[in-house]
Amino acid sequence: MPLWLTALLATTGMQMAGSYMSQSLPVVAPLLTAGIGVGREQIGAIYALNSLGSILFMAFGTPLVLRAGPLPAMQIGIVCGAGALSLLSVGLFPVVVLSALLLGLSYGPAPPASTRILAATAIERHRGLIFSIKQAGAQLGGVLAGLTIAPMAAAFGWGAGLALPIGVGLLAALAVWPLRKPLEIARDPPRPFTLPGLFHWRNLRTPFATVLGHSHLLALTLLTTSLAVVQGCLFSFCVTYLVTTRDMALTVAGLAYACMQGGGMIGRIFVGWAADRSRNVLRNMVVQGWASAGLVLVWALLPHAWGMVVIAPLALLMGLVCASWPGLMLAEISRLAPTGRIADAASGSTMITFSGYVVGPTLFSVGVRVFESWFVPYVLVAAQMALMAGWLTVWMVRRG
Repeated sequence: MPLWLTALLATTGMQMAGSYMSQSLPVVAPLLTAGIGVGREQIGAIYALNSLGSILFMAFGTPLVLRAGPLPAMQIGIVCGAGALSLLSVGLFPVVVLSALLLGLSYGPAPPASTRILAATAIERHRGLIFSIKQAGAQLGGVLAGLTIAPMAAAFGWGAGLALPIGVGLLAALAVWPLRKPLEIARDPPRPFTLPGLFHWRNLRTPFATVLGHSHLLALTLLTTSLAVVQGCLFSFCVTYLVTTRDMALTVAGLAYACMQGGGMIGRIFVGWAADRSRNVLRNMVVQGWASAGLVLVWALLPHAWGMVVIAPLALLMGLVCASWPGLMLAEISRLAPTGRIADAASGSTMITFSGYVVGPTLFSVGVRVFESWFVPYVLVAAQMALMAGWLTVWMVRRG
C-alpha cells in the first residue's frame, strides 16, 4: 500500500473515532441535561467546554505530538477520551463539566498530528482532496453518532448510549497500532520534552505568531472562526432544538443530526476535489460563508408543519455547505506554512478557529435564556457570518 494511502486511512479512522466520541454529547443532550438537572440549552456551554479542552491542548501540547509522534499522540488522546466519557456516567453536573473539558483535551492531538502526517505523505496535486477525505472522517463519526447513539440512549438511557463511543474509541486506538512504525516519519524524537517546557510561554506564542505573521493565514483563520461559530451552533443544538421546539422524538432528531453530519462528510470530499482544480481556497470558502448565513436563517424559520421529508434534506444541505470547510483549512495551512512550521501553523490557526466553537454555543445558550427564543440567536449567528463573508469579499477584491 502506498505510504500516502496508509497515512490517509490511519488519520481518517482516528478522526472518525475521536469525532464519534466527541459528538456523542450533543446527541444525548436532551437526556443528559435532564438527568443532571439543568436547562436543555446548557448543552451549548457543555459543548463549549469540550472545544475549550481542545484549544488548551493545541496551546501547549504540540511538543508532545512531535516528541511521541503524531500517531501515538492520537492513540493516547483516544484512550483518554474513553476515560472522560466513562466519568459522565457519574451523572453530577460538576463531573460532567470536568468530563467535557477532558474529552476536548483528548481530541486536541488530532488536528496538528494528522496535519503533520499528511503534510509529509500527501500527493501535492491531490492535497486538498486528501485532507478533505481525512476531515470527512470526522463527519462520518457524527453520522454514526446520530444513527447509533440516539436509539441506544432512547431505549436504555444516556449512560448506555455512551458505552458505544467508548468501545469504538478503544478499538480504533488498537487497530492502528501496527502502523506506528511506517508513520514514524513525522516524529521528532530529539525534541526536548519536560513538564516545565510543556507549559512554557513560547509554546503558546509560537503558534499564534506563525498565524499573525502571514496575512493570508490570518484571513483564512478569521473566516474559519466565523464558520466554526455556525457549525458549532448547528451541531451542538440540532437535536435539542428539534426535540424542544419541534416536539420530535430523540431517535427522529438523531436521524436529522445524522443527515447534517452526512452532508458535511459528502461536502468535505466534494469541496476538496473542487479546490484542487480551482486553486483558490479562500474564495471558495467565502462563497460557503455567504451560503451558510442564508441556510441558518432558513433553519431558524423552520415551520412546525415540516416533517422529516423536508427537514432531512435541509439538514443534509446545511451539513454540506456549513461543515465542509475544515479539510480545506488544513490543506491551505500546510501549503502556506513556513518550512518546518506546519504543526505550529496548524495549532495556531486551529486554536483561533476552535474559539468559535467555544464562544458561539456559549453565547447562543445565553441568547436562548435572555430572549426566551431560539430564533433570535440563530439570526445573530447568520449575521456574524454574513459580516465576515462581506468583509473578506472586499479584502480579496482590493488585493486582486
